[in-house]
Amino acid sequence: MNEKHHWDRIILDAAPPVLDLGSLAVGDVDGDGHQEIVVGGNGALLWYRPNRSEHGIIAEGRFVVGLALEDIDGDGQLEVFAGEGVPAQDDPETTVSEIVWFDPGPTLDDPWSRHVIATGCNGSAHDIVFCDVDGDGQREMLANAAYCAVPGVFIYKPGDDPRAPWAEHTVVSGIFSEGLSAADLDGDGGVEIVHGPDWYKAPVDGPYSGTWARQVYAHAFREMCRTALVDVTGNGRLDIVIAESEYPDGLMAWFENRLAEGKGWIEHPMEAGSLRFNFAHSLQAWNDDTARPHVFVAEMAAGGWNQPYNWDARLIEFVSTNGGATWQVEEIEHGQGTHQAVMADVDGDGQLEVAGKEWGSARTLARVHLWKKHADEKLFPFRHILIDRDKPQPGTDIFTADVDGSGIEDVVCVRWWYKNPGREGPAWERRPIPGVAQLLAAHDIDGDGRMELIATKLTGDPDQRFSNTFCWLKAVDPLNDAWEMHDIGTGDGDWPHGTVVAPLLPGGRLALVAGYHSAHANPDRHDLPQLFEIPADPTQLWPKRTLVDVAYGEESVTCDLNGNGLLDLIAGACWLENLGDGSFRPHRLADVDGVARVRVADVNGNGLTDVVYVVEDVDYKVRVAGWVDVAWLENPGDPAHTPWQRHVIDKVRSPHSVDVADLDGDGQPEIIVGEHDPFTPYRSRSRLLVYKKGDPQGLAWRQYVLDDRFEHHDGAKVFEVWAGRLGIISHGWADSRYVHLWVDSGTRAS
Repeated sequence: MNEKHHWDRIILDAAPPVLDLGSLAVGDVDGDGHQEIVVGGNGALLWYRPNRSEHGIIAEGRFVVGLALEDIDGDGQLEVFAGEGVPAQDDPETTVSEIVWFDPGPTLDDPWSRHVIATGCNGSAHDIVFCDVDGDGQREMLANAAYCAVPGVFIYKPGDDPRAPWAEHTVVSGIFSEGLSAADLDGDGGVEIVHGPDWYKAPVDGPYSGTWARQVYAHAFREMCRTALVDVTGNGRLDIVIAESEYPDGLMAWFENRLAEGKGWIEHPMEAGSLRFNFAHSLQAWNDDTARPHVFVAEMAAGGWNQPYNWDARLIEFVSTNGGATWQVEEIEHGQGTHQAVMADVDGDGQLEVAGKEWGSARTLARVHLWKKHADEKLFPFRHILIDRDKPQPGTDIFTADVDGSGIEDVVCVRWWYKNPGREGPAWERRPIPGVAQLLAAHDIDGDGRMELIATKLTGDPDQRFSNTFCWLKAVDPLNDAWEMHDIGTGDGDWPHGTVVAPLLPGGRLALVAGYHSAHANPDRHDLPQLFEIPADPTQLWPKRTLVDVAYGEESVTCDLNGNGLLDLIAGACWLENLGDGSFRPHRLADVDGVARVRVADVNGNGLTDVVYVVEDVDYKVRVAGWVDVAWLENPGDPAHTPWQRHVIDKVRSPHSVDVADLDGDGQPEIIVGEHDPFTPYRSRSRLLVYKKGDPQGLAWRQYVLDDRFEHHDGAKVFEVWAGRLGIISHGWADSRYVHLWVDSGTRAS
């Protein structure tokens, strides 16, 4: 455990068809030698095959936390056991609880057979465990009833035909707890049951002869817990590990088994770094092949009962080499929560991964994920510096251009440019560009081989932030603030929120395309995107017209989507097909609203141009940034007539910044995303994220957090800071005083 490991978080599914995910289990369900992940929630019971990035539906329904895998019919294949809420027969508006099991068909994609173990049972099955309770060689099911009028623990015993309802026996009734485990604890050959802070012993006349005797072993622990059994001391006895699972200040300890000496249980706290646990709803314990005890515990990010989001959620593995006297602690994750997670060798490579998912009361938080260990150094070693810590006002855009003709890219933001000091130079220098409100883009407008800048100009108040009057600026002596300004014209929207300059017109003539911030707010539809034709003499006013009748006001990017040699536009979820005569035909690629920033790239490596997008969702009335899509649309090959498939990469807080670049030099595109939370500047915990493909098809994605301290607005853009060294620039809207640069400090430098 002294070796430093890095763990990659792989998002297997960012948009499962459920409202929440309550349950998880791992096992080789189809017998192919690789383990599947089974999860359930309000909507469906699902299976995932991580080694091939495949998944499917076992059944639709409302599934709760209880879930287990067991070969109950002796066919050598695991079946799936779950708690399910179903409508009552006499009152469809009322939900009753059932415990059911599902038998797969010839393949996991074939229909699964559903069988009922118990119906109308008291409460949902929060925990399901299999063990041989009565010593007859067949494993029975233990399940607890929780969140109901009369909670308890019950044994379910199958008959000769496990497809028929099972016999039910009460262990205890009227006592609410969570956290179910079972094994022979006192060495008498029988099974004892651990349920939260209590343990239960069967009656002397047998496990079905009456109520089991209750004894409390964890006197300081509350009732909602996770429990696990493992031989910590190495003396051959199973000890108990327990963690409080539904509290922001949860205890965790292991209890030494001293039953043989008549001393009961001795508590040994396991609080990590003297910190208690925040909704630690994942707990697992085992002995490895050298008999060392391992304990895995993980916190939730979104705990129950409207708790604050836990941005510091942890996944931790404990290992002891001295019988529990001390523990080595490895922090697998800090900053991403999970629920009901387990460690298992999912991909058959001989090392354990963490399979987990997120619980949440909303679809936005239901994600299935996997952590995989590697011994390499940090994959994306970017170092943060502040180009500017005193930028005087917020801005809509940040981009790069060689402003002073030095041969390296400078940074342009709001109404200033920042001179690139070069590899060994001094600090970045902020220089003003007089007379402008916002700088928007850069292009060689007059064909002299130098970049000019597109901007909106001040029309009155020198502190004016926004304008719809366009201009372009030619550098005369930018180091001494000397510029030529030429008018373009006035747009019909309030102010541009996305612009692009490209050879879009017949004969390769240049045009400026602008979308307006007010595009969705004007009922008279005067704020449609516009095209400004750049005349032969660009110092003259540029003729303008409506681009298309599509109410889109965000970013557009260019590409030749259909391969006919003409540059098209991607405007959010629309493809604007260039017809070659100066006009454009809109095609809706997907039914997606709120797209803010877009990029194009061949995501899955099939030679076709796909569309990467992020969604903005900020509600200024309730002052909340919503969890929305980072996604890509797969080019079907016939973009005008064949539906595009949407692939959700992740769901994060209002991502208003996106770029695509090969950050690690492996020839594959990474996706860079910045979160936008304008309501808690300086404290938002907004993240700068990198997504790397977890499979060649771009169905699973590895997520890396480069930083979590700054808000982003139309930033997270990649450029070459100097030869061989990439950087990411960004800025914020409310967190507006900073201009950021993350510089690659790894091996890509020349």
